Amino acid sequence: MKKRRMISVLIVILVFIGLLLFQVAKWVPEAFGDIPFEQVLFHIMVPMDGADSAVLDSFVSECLPMPIIVSCILLLLLMISDWKTSVDIKNGELQHKTNCILIVISSICCLIVYVFGITDCIYAVGIDEYWYNVMHPSNIYEKYYVDPSSVNYTFPETKRNLVYIFMESMETTYEDTAHGGYFEESLIPELTELSENNLTFTNGDYSNNGFYAPAMSGWTAAALVGQTSGVPLNTPAGANSYLSDKSFLPGAYTLGDLLEDNGYQNEILLGSDAKFGGREYYFNLHGNYKIVDYDSAVENGWIDKDYYVWWGYEDIKLFEFAKIELTNLAASGQPFNFNMLTADTHFVGGYPCEECEDLYGDQYSNVIRCSSKHVTELVQWIQQQDWYANTTIVLAGDHKSMDNDWFKNIEDSGYDRKVYYTIVNPAISPETQNSRTVSTYDLYPTTVASLGITFDSPQLGLGTNLFTDTPTVVEEIGYKKLNKQTMMHSNYYDKYILYGKSKE
Repeated sequence: MKKRRMISVLIVILVFIGLLLFQVAKWVPEAFGDIPFEQVLFHIMVPMDGADSAVLDSFVSECLPMPIIVSCILLLLLMISDWKTSVDIKNGELQHKTNCILIVISSICCLIVYVFGITDCIYAVGIDEYWYNVMHPSNIYEKYYVDPSSVNYTFPETKRNLVYIFMESMETTYEDTAHGGYFEESLIPELTELSENNLTFTNGDYSNNGFYAPAMSGWTAAALVGQTSGVPLNTPAGANSYLSDKSFLPGAYTLGDLLEDNGYQNEILLGSDAKFGGREYYFNLHGNYKIVDYDSAVENGWIDKDYYVWWGYEDIKLFEFAKIELTNLAASGQPFNFNMLTADTHFVGGYPCEECEDLYGDQYSNVIRCSSKHVTELVQWIQQQDWYANTTIVLAGDHKSMDNDWFKNIEDSGYDRKVYYTIVNPAISPETQNSRTVSTYDLYPTTVASLGITFDSPQLGLGTNLFTDTPTVVEEIGYKKLNKQTMMHSNYYDKYILYGKSKE
């Protein structure tokens, strides 16, 4: 009897797990889109402090109810069966054999649910693709990678300041069709005007606006890494000790490293907890950035210690705090590299601040428009400052939006989604007037060149300096191949970038 009860409990547990995996397999693509398993691994290995509760709430509401309800019903039925079997045995009857058969049948059914749940989940979160990528190493680094630490750099006599605005989920998709976007009327008219009047490397070919964000640079932490180091954030299982406050891609020589080595102040401002996604690790270890995050805002008295919305505090405050930090940096007399990360346009639905108007009838569209307005207003404020003449501004979305419900019709139409990119007030002009096809990794060497820094290579990392006429990797091999190659395991990447081994 005791053994049968243990089997019953095991049945219920396996059914719960199997059904939960079924729900997870359905929920993951709906909530996050086609994300690589490496992204899941990465977030398992780094802190999740400050994560938006909406994701957890979505998981609880979408994944847990059905498995819990079915498991409870099954547990109740097995308890009744167990009680009836006990009564039958006491009465000397043989009907308990029927109940035993039912338990056997239930066990087989539960194993089927469990196995199919695991299989479905494996395909949904990309474990099968991850395993394929591990077993089939790429040689893209041997062919195209240029170690930025091996390159010689020459800075101008008067070093140029950099303001780099990472815009959460900001795509060229939001523009009007006349400018290469999807919509009849641009949701980001202010940013559209900025791109028209500044440098995008498209040279009038609006269908080629923006840049491609490969999967291994398709979430915020990975995008920050990709745009400032020229390499993807590819995290194999077991790499925990190489993604910590002591080590984070030790073999990468990043924009922050280069500028710190040449007398710059590095700073990043964000309205969330910098620990989330390991961002604090990266910016501390690569450039010794001053990190001004949610906790800093509380310490500075900018917000009350009990104030918390969205991921920390909203962007309307972030832009005002940016003016404070920029004013202080400019007053120091030392060249600066100021980065900031917006968050209001994060999925799901974005965060409507007090200034967001209802122009389109849906929240995410309204938030996107509001962000366009506020980013442009900050750029205009910078342009009015005395130090602007010697300052380059880079405006870049971090990755494509993961708000899949909002993008369903756009995806179904076959529209080629890309991420927003514009440089304001660069120190130099492009050598070619060709329209360039760009990926995340090209932004690194291009940013360096935009500061008037010359270097004896047209490439850094996997990125190409767009001011030169050298083809980008995506122009040479195509986006699909680049995306696939950077998802694959690489012995070179693991040895020299992830683990930081010396090549000598």
